[in-house]
Amino acid sequence: MMMNRYKLTSAVKSAIGIGALSIALVGCGSDGKDGEDGENGNIGVDIQQATSLKANILHATVTEGVVAVDFELENANDVAVSGLESFDNINTLGFGIAKLDALQRRDMHAVGQPATPEQYKGVKPTQWTSYINTVKSANLEHIPEGFNHLAGDQIQANIETGCKTECIELLEHGTYRYTFQKALSEYEQIDAVDTEFNAELTHRVTLELKPTSTFSAATLVNTHYDFVPALDRAARADETRNLVDLQESCIRCHSDDYDSAASKLMLHGSKRIEIENCVVCHTTYSGDPETGATIDFGSMLHRIHDGTYLMAGYGGSVHDYTETTFPTDMGNCQTCHINEEHSPAQAENFQFHRQEACASCHMADFNPVDNAEWLTPPGESKDRGFVGNYFHYYADPETDGVTGADVRGVFENQSCSSCHADDSNPQGAALFHMAKANETVDIRKQYAYELSNGVFDAEAGTLEFTLTWDRELAPHEDSAINGFWINIQAFDGVEFVMGPRPSTNGELGRSESRISMNLAGLENNENLTAAIEGNAITYTISGITADSIHTQIVELGQGFIDGKLMVCAQGSERVPTPTATIDCERLESDPYNFELAVKGNKASFSVDASELQTRSLSVSEEKCAACHGEQADFSYAHQGYKGSDKPDVSCGTCHSGSPNTVINLADGSCVACHNGTGAPGHKYYDFSHSFDYKVLIHGVHADTRTQYARGRDKAQGDITYPTDAADCAACHDQGQLTLVNLSDTPPTLSKDGTYSPTVAACASCHAPTTEGNGSVISHFESNGGVYRGSEGSYQLGTESCATCHAEGKSFGVDKVHPTNYK
Repeated sequence: MMMNRYKLTSAVKSAIGIGALSIALVGCGSDGKDGEDGENGNIGVDIQQATSLKANILHATVTEGVVAVDFELENANDVAVSGLESFDNINTLGFGIAKLDALQRRDMHAVGQPATPEQYKGVKPTQWTSYINTVKSANLEHIPEGFNHLAGDQIQANIETGCKTECIELLEHGTYRYTFQKALSEYEQIDAVDTEFNAELTHRVTLELKPTSTFSAATLVNTHYDFVPALDRAARADETRNLVDLQESCIRCHSDDYDSAASKLMLHGSKRIEIENCVVCHTTYSGDPETGATIDFGSMLHRIHDGTYLMAGYGGSVHDYTETTFPTDMGNCQTCHINEEHSPAQAENFQFHRQEACASCHMADFNPVDNAEWLTPPGESKDRGFVGNYFHYYADPETDGVTGADVRGVFENQSCSSCHADDSNPQGAALFHMAKANETVDIRKQYAYELSNGVFDAEAGTLEFTLTWDRELAPHEDSAINGFWINIQAFDGVEFVMGPRPSTNGELGRSESRISMNLAGLENNENLTAAIEGNAITYTISGITADSIHTQIVELGQGFIDGKLMVCAQGSERVPTPTATIDCERLESDPYNFELAVKGNKASFSVDASELQTRSLSVSEEKCAACHGEQADFSYAHQGYKGSDKPDVSCGTCHSGSPNTVINLADGSCVACHNGTGAPGHKYYDFSHSFDYKVLIHGVHADTRTQYARGRDKAQGDITYPTDAADCAACHDQGQLTLVNLSDTPPTLSKDGTYSPTVAACASCHAPTTEGNGSVISHFESNGGVYRGSEGSYQLGTESCATCHAEGKSFGVDKVHPTNYK
């Protein structure tokens, strides 16, 4: 009998095989204990391949005088960076070490003469003293012309840069230790500088690292660590010395776009960018041997911004800042020294006197060679050194670096605390320096006002508006008011209107579209009446009729109103006192008295007082104020041309300084006159010195303007712009460069032709003249733009520039320029 055969599937075969194998393995016994897991591999990037770097100093110690610094390196994604210890050809690796101790003065005796011991006496505010110093002799080949008699040995603080990776020890992956080459006492010892180690003092170590000679901002490292060796811990904020914040005080005007080819705050071979590192070398006692100039950080910056500084740098390169233009009042300390809740812990320390800081302004043109008589005090008086002798015995308002400053008189007539801060005057000399600025702020608060929207009655020829005024005396009753000018400007919904200048004066000026009215002159103005009820003063201006010369205001029946209030104040720099206004008749009686401007809101007017849509804002008021100051008064800008004319007659309607130079720079007030069509007289000027606001401002800041007003030649470089002129974000906010309204904007008219609006804005930098600019002009014209066209050649909306160049587009202005929005 035959047996049946069955086919086995693959699955069954597999099951049988696995079972048999299991039995076999059981027969072999246990497979033994599992092995231990291996260590995880290090995750990181080698420093020579890293595209970004950041350092964090973890700890610092001083053992038997030798400083050791532990730090970690990471990239921008917080991934550890390895390989520093073996990076033998690293471009830059430097460490500095300083202590925070009593101020040490610079040797200010005459070249070749011994120092006066007296000038090193006295306890001063704490300053950084580097442990690494050397005496530098002048290189005779590097002395600038006219400075031979000032050249001589100078002390200079430094950092350690020679050891590099030879001093690096790897602690663990991405973490390193740098040990200084010498004990602190083994560095060069100089009699004039106290470098004795005291473990109780706050110390600072600085680190600078630049991997290769090819610069990249992403891989440049500047950092620091403040610590107290005796306590083996980091220093608290109140135990160190930080007066200003780089971003808050410096980058508000300067650029930190370090990859840009334009000027930025990065020096010493593109290695140094952080203030905390700078001050370890730019110490109070350091000087330049070729010129005798101080290189103390505060004094150097004062003089650079004041346009009085020159020194010879590395390799004999002359750093000449004597043509620097500062965009606001040099006497306003708060421009850079911002003392607010979020400011550094020692922000108020700028108030304390220092030899170099005080001399930087008051003695900018003096030196101990040409003014050697100040090295010796008069008679039996105490010898206070070169600077101290000047301030106490020889200072004179006629020769002082600050015009009119009577610093010796302050010392003789008041007390030492006038300069030397104490409990009776914690501000010291800053009480005088900030008196005008503080008084200005106070008066502006006291005289704050608000304008309501106005009602224009064309039939009656009147404009009525209300002033909210919280002072006891009305503007026309207050003798401290030197003028309260209200400017009325016609607006067509897109642009401010100018129109031709009438041939004769009218009762309200000489403009079809603009009226300036002095509210303080109420009693002498037949066209102005006022009704006072509580804190509301309702003014009515009459005479704006169809048969008057103000035809544009009458025809449009709408526009804007803004105010400029001028108040007379008692100068208090000589004797600081509580805020005090004065009768304006006394304004000229004392050179310290001054006049200040108070701005208000921008109101509109129409037939029903409804709110008008303002002109498109294309620039940031906040960014203007960052460099030019809050409520900057540019009255002097008009005073050089018809500035003495009265604002309500003849040429003064547009050109007088008082009402016509506005306080707000970005709200359209300037554009009321400085627009493309502008006043008829604007067309008598070439485009390269046009008065159209966008062309004027671009040209001034980018240094492409060829002339000032009245044909005065403008030399290239006579305005020093502190950042990249191509960085649109320096003045414009994000969203202001969309170009959306330019299709409705009239062209710019000038002597040499018509310019379409976008072309005018771009050409102000890229083609202010035709010379060498053929290709860019061709680009303008091939895309609907008009450059030097004939009258009427531009039709609204024919430009196609926004298609590619509007903000956010692939070739938007924010893309093709180094726009650095923050």
